[in-house]
Amino acid sequence: MRPPAPFWLALLVLLFLGLALVYPLGRIVALGLGEGLGAALTDPYYLSRLAWSLAYGTGSALLCIGLAVPLAYLFRYRFPGRGFWLAFSTVPLVLPTLAVALGFLALLGPQGPLGLNLYGTPWALFWAAVLYNLGLVLRPLVALLPSVGRLLMTARTLGAHPLRAYLRVGVPVLFPALLSGGSLVFLFCFTSFGVPLLLGGPEWATLEVATYYALAQRLAFPEASALVLMQLGVTLVVILGYTWLQTRLSVGLEGAEAPLPLPPGRAWGVGVGVGLFLGLLYSPLLALLWRALERPSAWLSVWRSLEFTPGTQALGNTLAFAGLALLPILTLGVLYAYAVWRGAGWLDGLGLLPLMVSPVAVGLGYLLAYPGQRGSLLLLIGAYTLLSYPLLARSLLPALQGLPRGTLEAARVLGASPWRRFFRVEWPLVRPSALAGLGLALAAVLGEFGATLTLQRPEWTTLSLAIYERLGRPGALPFYEAMVLAVVLMGLCTALVLGLQREPLSSPSSGPHLPPLKEHVGQGKKQKGKRD
Repeated sequence: MRPPAPFWLALLVLLFLGLALVYPLGRIVALGLGEGLGAALTDPYYLSRLAWSLAYGTGSALLCIGLAVPLAYLFRYRFPGRGFWLAFSTVPLVLPTLAVALGFLALLGPQGPLGLNLYGTPWALFWAAVLYNLGLVLRPLVALLPSVGRLLMTARTLGAHPLRAYLRVGVPVLFPALLSGGSLVFLFCFTSFGVPLLLGGPEWATLEVATYYALAQRLAFPEASALVLMQLGVTLVVILGYTWLQTRLSVGLEGAEAPLPLPPGRAWGVGVGVGLFLGLLYSPLLALLWRALERPSAWLSVWRSLEFTPGTQALGNTLAFAGLALLPILTLGVLYAYAVWRGAGWLDGLGLLPLMVSPVAVGLGYLLAYPGQRGSLLLLIGAYTLLSYPLLARSLLPALQGLPRGTLEAARVLGASPWRRFFRVEWPLVRPSALAGLGLALAAVLGEFGATLTLQRPEWTTLSLAIYERLGRPGALPFYEAMVLAVVLMGLCTALVLGLQREPLSSPSSGPHLPPLKEHVGQGKKQKGKRD
């Protein structure tokens, strides 16, 4: 029996959540209910933004589910390139939103090489949503699908066509996972900011973009607070539904199987088909790199601005802020995970709260809660920590729950103190997961845009802000400079994530999002682990 969690493990986490989340949200709720909600609910523009955000989230979730189901069926088989494409499907999850948006502008923007301008249309937004979130639905399905192999085999024995057996037997069994992944896609698209800001234009702005405009252009704090309140109401309903899925619709499936063999001809056909589809889906990322290399003078111009121009040390600021956030992220993430592992299940529920709040809402809450600290670096680092430490905790917690109990008991019987057990037994076993989670958290800090834009000061220019600033300048050179900066930012995030994990992106639990349904993979309701 694992001893109960000492209260001091959770004390610092609770104190931080109170100051960095609960109190700022309380100020937003008070101001939104007091002055802004009536004006927001009677404004046709704000109501249209709410309706579009709901439609965008729902449509993106249905698209991802509709594409993930047949793809997961194909990934049941062994074909050339299977491992690469399966691993690459989760790479966009760690990429900064501005880099992905710049990729679409490079390929399908007004200056795109195809002559097809999708800027200011919903189609670019839906494409970006699938690019970002397809792996979020696909990877759990691929991992879970072998568990229903026997059911599919039984249906085949009874004469069902393979596709019919999959749709009539496999999909209903995997229905909880589909709903879980779809709810996460809805959340991320409903609260998205960077991609709609750069690609959607005013007509397709989400509620998050409208919140930023109300705050930045008119300083309408009551209206911005009301919009955040509307957004929180929707996300709360989805989170509660997600939690209900974890406890009520879970299934315990046993058994697993390797990818099924195919004849060489069919295997190559499947591999080419999957490669063409996913290559087209991820083509904006390649377009970004190609357009950045198209004009070498842009690299020289960016280097000069980063190196010599005062006040635009974007690269140095980005790395410095990530370094400042490193210690609080590591401290809070480890304390949170250990407290939950040691029995503080109530804290595990509170850990979902930072994932409900958008970066713009965090920035607005800080401006309202701590007006005397406006322009303080403390608020920016606090926002980075709040938005990033759950990624570390969600990667570390399953590793802690998987520790061999016999080894820990043996160390205790041999007289090892708690600190000695931590440093000599527990930490070496969970270190790979901790480093992987830390890489995800720091990558989120490097690419963070919403809170940085809300809390910015001119001398705090980061790579994300430098990209956004250059897109607002006229001429071709600033556009290419933005492409170069996006490639640099994307490279930093990818190198950081891959460098800190020994098995990069090897499982669904390594993504920077909410955990999938914890009961699906072979353990039923006995499994307690979560994802981030």
